[in-house]
Amino acid sequence: MTAYPSHIEEERAVGSTRDRVTRLLERYPHVSDIDRKEILQFMKEARHLEVGLLTANDNVRPQLDAFMEDHKRHFRLDAFDVFRAAILIGAIVMVCVLLWELFMPVST
Repeated sequence: MTAYPSHIEEERAVGSTRDRVTRLLERYPHVSDIDRKEILQFMKEARHLEVGLLTANDNVRPQLDAFMEDHKRHFRLDAFDVFRAAILIGAIVMVCVLLWELFMPVST
């Protein structure tokens, strides 16, 4: 019996998802729209390690490259993502300026 059975089950599920996407990519471009959406969802939402393991697979690299080229608009940042990043950077700068003013007051 393992101490973390739910963690192990989660790892198996992620691995099987990667295996399924690998099988779908082996058939690309002859896949259904549902299969394309599943590949896109995996590429967008899977852990970086899982995507890295998929991209390191030389057996599906040509199909993956073709898929990425055909669907590159899905991987671009949209205006809302850029806006959120700008707001986050602005907030960090404001906190830094306020901390600077708090701890390093201007001497007159």
